[in-house]
Amino acid sequence: MKGMKSYLLESESYNSNEESNSDNPLAIAQIGLLNNRNVPITIFHGYGELINVVWNANGQPMLLCDKNLIYRQYYGYIPLMSGLSITVDVIGTIAIDLYGSATINLWNKDAGMKVNSTISTKLEGSINLASSNNLIGRATTLLYASGTVNVRFDADFFTVPHLFCITVSHSPIVIK
Repeated sequence: MKGMKSYLLESESYNSNEESNSDNPLAIAQIGLLNNRNVPITIFHGYGELINVVWNANGQPMLLCDKNLIYRQYYGYIPLMSGLSITVDVIGTIAIDLYGSATINLWNKDAGMKVNSTISTKLEGSINLASSNNLIGRATTLLYASGTVNVRFDADFFTVPHLFCITVSHSPIVIK
């Protein structure tokens, strides 16, 4: 069966073998954070995988991304004129967990998607005062923050015009 593209572009200069798979649907997702990109994930390629994704969209949550990143790291050594030395060590990390779920109801012509993200960050630091081989004093600090962000997308294709709703909510941010 020939598609409209083959009838419109049929000529001697048109190469029909070029991009022969361009009619197949394709979905690829890539998550990036702090200039750090994950490997792209193919959600579906072709009609068979698309139908499989639609039929399996039953609302069960699945892990989309689980990432730990270091966003700040510093280590410094400062010798003092008295013979003592100070070392400073600071590290900041961020952890992100993304869970998502989707529902598609072909009978009611509606779809829904939820993405729940838990984000936590930690900044640790220490300052050490030492003589040649002995630790004289140490001061440490720890700052921790955590929270969740939830995004919900609902679509109703039964009514015309179609109805779309995006809801964003978040929990209180916990800082320790």
